[in-house]
Amino acid sequence: MADPTVDGNFIAWLASESGKAALAGAAGGIVRWVTLRDSWKEGVPGVIVGAVCAIYLGPLVAPLLEPVVGAIAPGSEADYFAAFIVGLGGIGLTASLIDLLQSWRKSSDTPKRRDSDNGGGDAQS
Repeated sequence: MADPTVDGNFIAWLASESGKAALAGAAGGIVRWVTLRDSWKEGVPGVIVGAVCAIYLGPLVAPLLEPVVGAIAPGSEADYFAAFIVGLGGIGLTASLIDLLQSWRKSSDTPKRRDSDNGGGDAQS
């Protein structure tokens, strides 16, 4: 069977595991958009970010939700629920991650004080 991502068949890709996760994440983004009553300029990117986050972060979140959701949802349905949850919070999760990385970068860019800055190293009295 041909890989739908190689063939360029978008409909076939939507039926794949990644496509279903993207749809679940996009649905989470839509729920967030409608619930917060954001403008379309904020809502559409939220849906896109939700779909992308669901594809890549959904598999990381699924094991965390499994103890709670595993008994409720059978099999891969729990994975799609995790993708939906990631889509719902994808924009906030992404913004938090970016803020964390920027603060880490700023702290590592702080210039270190060297002995040569004090007039040159081993000066003896």
